[in-house]
Amino acid sequence: MKTKHWTEPNGILILKIPINWQYRNRILSSVEEKSPYSFEAYENSIGCFQISCYNLAKGFNPNYPIQKADSQLVWEESKIEDEKFEIHIWHAQSGDQLCMAKCIYEKSIRKKSKTKQYLKVVKQTLQSVRVIPKDDRERAIGLDKFDNFLGSLVTSFDITNKALENYSYIELVAITSNQIDAYLRISIVLMKQLNNNTNDIEVKYLFQGNEDKGIMERKIYKEALTLNIITNEIFEELNKLYDKRNRVIHRYIISYLKTVEITKLAVDYLDVAEKIRLILKKIEDDQMDRKIGIHGKGYSKNFEPTSDHRNLAYSMINDKHMLYELRKEIK
Repeated sequence: MKTKHWTEPNGILILKIPINWQYRNRILSSVEEKSPYSFEAYENSIGCFQISCYNLAKGFNPNYPIQKADSQLVWEESKIEDEKFEIHIWHAQSGDQLCMAKCIYEKSIRKKSKTKQYLKVVKQTLQSVRVIPKDDRERAIGLDKFDNFLGSLVTSFDITNKALENYSYIELVAITSNQIDAYLRISIVLMKQLNNNTNDIEVKYLFQGNEDKGIMERKIYKEALTLNIITNEIFEELNKLYDKRNRVIHRYIISYLKTVEITKLAVDYLDVAEKIRLILKKIEDDQMDRKIGIHGKGYSKNFEPTSDHRNLAYSMINDKHMLYELRKEIK
């Protein structure tokens, strides 16, 4: 079974789900991102898998042993049904958490082979669940935000390609400036890891929630200059491009700006983006050489993606787009 990791939003637990499953809470606007967390297949779903976690400080079940955190869980299984649905339920207590999982499907299909296979996959998923020790949860959150950052960056190139195909120069300027900002943000994170000899991830550069105070692009440019990631020449170029981009976004209609000028700006942005991408690659290589930071362990300069890597990337892209016409086929 090909899998991908999913981390509970507060870093409490981690599990491996099938690569063709989708985390639904973040997709459904009417559902909060809290327990229970729901998963279904992208297509032809026959059931829903849910997992929940609750702090044992609010109460625990004396009938279940409290297992060690970061260990494979032993689950207690039960089953209930009504006129329409059959529900499998599992309980386990680990570390400081009560964990509960459910598998729900229509009663009419319970004897079908596809349902038996689905239950088998659910039980494999349960075997992968680990409650993360308290001291490791901040790092787990950081790694999850880093994965989201990478997935979003990869996905952005679909927009780049569409903009090029459709001669959508304003869109090309907007997305390329976003990519430059992303390259610099991850460069800052990696450079700070190198300078401080740490594996800690400063999430504030890689993720901005609805209530978070963001770090503006000009400040990112300044920090990159201060850390000697970019030269003063590139810094000045970025600020000039930023001013021109704002004119495109905010003043295209209320100025004498011509579309042909935007095509030149798009080319300039693509040129600078490639320069900064190469700077980022050098920092990644430095981490591999010095064995420090995100790329310090388990990465290779001669990396060649396999079909499994491509499928994982496609899954991340599908989760980001949520548009059928841009969906990648997972083989």
